[in-house]
Amino acid sequence: MADLSPAHVLSEDEHAQALLQQQVALFEHALAVEPGQDAQQTQALDQAYARISGLRSPLPGLWLVVDARQQVRHANEQAGRLLGIQCRALPGRPLVELLPDAPELLLRVAAHPDGAINVETRFRQYDGEWVPVLLSMAQEQNSDGQSQYVLVGIDLRERRQMELQLRQAQKLEAMGSLAAGMAHEINTPLQFLSDNLGFIDDSCTELLTVLALARQEARPDGALSQALSRLDADFMQQHLPLALQRSHDGVRRVRDIVNSLRSFAHPSEVAVPEDLSLLLRQALTMTAHDLRQVAEVVLALEPVPLVSCRRDLLVQVLINLLTNAAHAIAERQRQQPGHGCVTLSLRGIKDGRCVQLSVSDDGCGIDDSIRHRIFDPFFTTKPVGQGTGQGLAISRALIVEQHGGALWCEPRAEGGSRFVIELPVAETAA
Repeated sequence: MADLSPAHVLSEDEHAQALLQQQVALFEHALAVEPGQDAQQTQALDQAYARISGLRSPLPGLWLVVDARQQVRHANEQAGRLLGIQCRALPGRPLVELLPDAPELLLRVAAHPDGAINVETRFRQYDGEWVPVLLSMAQEQNSDGQSQYVLVGIDLRERRQMELQLRQAQKLEAMGSLAAGMAHEINTPLQFLSDNLGFIDDSCTELLTVLALARQEARPDGALSQALSRLDADFMQQHLPLALQRSHDGVRRVRDIVNSLRSFAHPSEVAVPEDLSLLLRQALTMTAHDLRQVAEVVLALEPVPLVSCRRDLLVQVLINLLTNAAHAIAERQRQQPGHGCVTLSLRGIKDGRCVQLSVSDDGCGIDDSIRHRIFDPFFTTKPVGQGTGQGLAISRALIVEQHGGALWCEPRAEGGSRFVIELPVAETAA
């Protein structure tokens, strides 16, 4: 009697696994052929490898098959791109060259009840750089019944950068809420202080006039003359106007800080035409404490057209660059004492179609061997715990992706560094 039991239908994963095993067997057979026997066999080998390396190409990352000797047997194209090497150059390499933690991780796989683990680790690229990877590792049997390992990994650099950008946005949002509250709480007493100071200023002007007349009219031996001598009228007439002027300057400075805080409290949702010189002055206000400790600031700001930008994002970039300049000067001063200088320049370029803003410092500078990497995510020259390597990476992303501009770094002949921002002018100003 015919077997009427329903036929087993392979799932998509089972079908892919069966196809993979078939292609691996074909490829291993091709590898067993001695070289130089037949051009057709060489062509078959190339075709077999192409099928093997392309079979898992839809995977969004690395795919490796590793034998029991911990050597790479097969690799897909994404593995080659992630590691910076041709995928065909990977088979035969010891896995430990690519994944230094491989021996420990493979032992964990073998000891695990499921024969599989998921772990975050790092692969070493061909040029020595490190790539964070979310790695799935599983142990299985090949067509000959021998143990092998399948590794599937996803590059975590983009995800980590997005997480850091999200945290940065959350910090800015928290700063905005804090700044809004501070601005409101400071503004009311500041207004009282400003009004009362104006009243005192006007009154002192009149009182100093009366004081001058009293000194002229007072009898040498009278009570008024004795009171004026105790008052030290000369000192008061000389220094009281200066004290009032410094008080007015202090109030204006506090008001500038409050206005700068408000720029964080009310972030812009869309790009609008902005005056770069005003944004630069806001950033200077926010970083005045760091800069004042180590350097003087020189402004060379030419009149330029408005640029279309998100005010809060651009001020964030400027704060990053100014803070880095202050840190670079402080680092140089540890070896070579002397007050530093930060020069900010602003000018129109490309027949008025773009605006260029530069932040120059006479700090410790950036070594030529690493200058090309300073905008890479997670790259930092600061000691552990003092830098995340995200400031410049985020700054370039904000300038390039959000504003269609450019940000680069160049050395200064006299020492230090110059960071240059180039932005297109707003359409209404073009």
